[in-house]
Amino acid sequence: MAYQKLQAGKAWSVNPSDNTDIPDVGLGVGTGTTTSGSATQLIDAGRTGTDTANQATLNFITAGVKPGMIAINTTDGTQSEITAVVNGTTLAVAQNIFLTTAKAYAIYGGTQNGAVLYIGTAGNIRITTVAGDDVTFVGISAGSFFPVQVIKVWATGGTTASNIIALW
Repeated sequence: MAYQKLQAGKAWSVNPSDNTDIPDVGLGVGTGTTTSGSATQLIDAGRTGTDTANQATLNFITAGVKPGMIAINTTDGTQSEITAVVNGTTLAVAQNIFLTTAKAYAIYGGTQNGAVLYIGTAGNIRITTVAGDDVTFVGISAGSFFPVQVIKVWATGGTTASNIIALW
């Protein structure tokens, strides 16, 4: 009898979001903390110069940040698509998630090709599949694997499960 065998090589704690899909966490291009607040921008004045310890350039342009990537406010778990690279220290974002200063952030590639999920806390989960289907699954058990290729976990409209981990 055939059975499904899950062997994930990468895992990421999902931030349910109505704004963005699950990011391609294999394409991480930086982390930091905002230095000033703006409704439509991620501003980090510290993104200049070179990290001599790692021999890596720090500004957004040389780090390879591009529109379509996803900025995550890791202080509160909100996410927004990057709409433009304004300059080496400033990114334009679609949603107001960096209004105040001192918000930690991470930047990842855009949409990934689909992940299966681990559900840590029982509940319902509204997802978008890789085929574009928007569906809510009801009564997912705690500690279970969700073997559907998912590109988005919605924050509203039915998601009550939590502690969700994407696996690739």
